[in-house]
Amino acid sequence: MSQEKYHKMSFKRGQDPKKSMKIGKSVFDELKDHPICRSINDPRKDVKDPRNFDQVWINPHNQFSFHSTWCTEEDLRDWMNGTGIMVRGNTPEEKKKYWDYAVFEGADDLGGSRWLIKYTWKWFDRFVTDFEPHNHNDYGMTSQIKKPLKIKNTRTRDIAENARREEEIIIAMYAPYINEIVSDLEYRDWSNIRRECEKEFYGIKRTLYCLGVGYMAACNTPEDIRNLNWVTDIVYAKALYLYYQKIGMELPDFEWLVNRNHYED
Repeated sequence: MSQEKYHKMSFKRGQDPKKSMKIGKSVFDELKDHPICRSINDPRKDVKDPRNFDQVWINPHNQFSFHSTWCTEEDLRDWMNGTGIMVRGNTPEEKKKYWDYAVFEGADDLGGSRWLIKYTWKWFDRFVTDFEPHNHNDYGMTSQIKKPLKIKNTRTRDIAENARREEEIIIAMYAPYINEIVSDLEYRDWSNIRRECEKEFYGIKRTLYCLGVGYMAACNTPEDIRNLNWVTDIVYAKALYLYYQKIGMELPDFEWLVNRNHYED
């Protein structure tokens, strides 16, 4: 295919050459409608050489799976096929792992919550408990929990032990919700589940805080189980992950992705 077909432009007085460039007349429309390959910037306005318009700058929404770089039309089409210079990874196998994750995140049908799985993955193994808040002695008006949670002193001289004990209490209070959410997802709407959980989580958070367990920080940092404004992200993420496993969904290789330094790919 000739270069002229892609780069022929009109420089008539009063006419913007960008509007007459042949590169990407269709590829830009495809990108605009693509569910995965989305750019923060308008590539038609960010060209490398104003004389040729043969490369455009792409700053992707998904910075984890994709590079920000200069692209030709061929590069843009490769990107939409999950290959080429835009997709991170040094081998086709690695690129596929990044692409699979981008597809998984981009196909989010639960209000933009899928990204939480990768974000909190490294805490999943720690977020377990044998505490059973629904195990009662009987179901009368005076029923009590059969095995109450044992709360240890969190104000000893051992700072590290204090932190461990706080985490133990927090996990015991929140982790039981994970399996409940997994069960609810089979017949309830995700937004309703979250709305209901948020009300209950707020009560738990305020109670723990008043007892001197955990602390209040930003909702996204620090990533610490004792951060009561952040820890519930683990609950939602692990519940989603287990639910997707339960229904047999093909999932990205999260363990590989989390342990990968994507900035080097």
